[in-house]
Amino acid sequence: MDRVKKFVEALEKENIEAALICNVEYSSRPTTMYLSGFTGSFSFLVITKDSQFIVTDSRYFEQAKQQTKFTLVEHRGSNIYDTVVGVLETIKPKVVGLEFSRISHDMYLKLSEKYQALYKPIDHIIEQMRMIKEPQEVEFIRKAIQISEEALLKVLPLVKEGVAEKDIATELEYQMKLLGADGIAFETIVITGPRTALPHGRASERRLRMNEPVLFDFGAKFNGYCADITRTFYFGKPDEKFVKVYNTVFEAQSLALEKGSGRMTGKELDSVARTHISSCDFGEYFGHGLGHGLGLEVHETPRVNQSNESILPVGAVVTIEPGIYIEGKFGVRIEEDVVVHEDHLERLTHLERKLQMF
Repeated sequence: MDRVKKFVEALEKENIEAALICNVEYSSRPTTMYLSGFTGSFSFLVITKDSQFIVTDSRYFEQAKQQTKFTLVEHRGSNIYDTVVGVLETIKPKVVGLEFSRISHDMYLKLSEKYQALYKPIDHIIEQMRMIKEPQEVEFIRKAIQISEEALLKVLPLVKEGVAEKDIATELEYQMKLLGADGIAFETIVITGPRTALPHGRASERRLRMNEPVLFDFGAKFNGYCADITRTFYFGKPDEKFVKVYNTVFEAQSLALEKGSGRMTGKELDSVARTHISSCDFGEYFGHGLGHGLGLEVHETPRVNQSNESILPVGAVVTIEPGIYIEGKFGVRIEEDVVVHEDHLERLTHLERKLQMF
């Protein structure tokens, strides 16, 4: 079914006459792209059963004409809200849907002052739609993963003693773009030694030393869709404790990959890995959820964590990324991207998961 048609049907069920999607400086760029195809950073969509408009300025007139079938409304004045309200006044909806999580309080006040209506949240409608991926969306994610993995394999030979984290991260991003990525899905993480205990540490000037771990958390974007992969390697010869921690993470992930399906809640799948890690006496060192949705954004619904008691929907793409982080020592995380099927999880990532040493 056409996305806009499906979206409008969901609006009608909640008696919402029009949706206003506010894409200002990336605030709702993913939803704008999902519904209209427009990838620019400045626009407002007005969507009803009978009409769909895109309001943007002169920077994007030609791009909008090329990327979307929505009716273009050219904004040429000094106040974008006047132009948007002008579109609403031609439709006169009494109930307007907004992505409240994507707009500021200031924006809401300006809109509601200029156009009197009942404004209702539509975040849940969009989340539900975007959560279940169409086959083409899965293929875009698959391609983003392929680019990411090929780039890492090109970069690994450059990982040597004395090389700075930032230099490795920069080369990895360069290789992803050379291989066809639109860009990076998020800031590339390359951390070494004790810094691997930082779950979201940023690449720094620190230089790799002998007998240390190296953690990569990275992903390309392809046609707007994200990859998200983590691998932890060891430069030199690991000690017994590191091997034990790595094997624990590997086993926890393997169990989740084996047992996961569209018949489990996010909490139940998280518990598969968490229970194993706890049984190995590392439970206190696994502080985040097992995974998250992946698509036009690197973090989407559904969540694979202890707070999600909903069944994981068939067709969702999620990450499976257990980790153990021992402050001041080291951390280990392994991350796979998978598609949820009714009776299994389909791995999209193909890099080796077992411990590799340089």
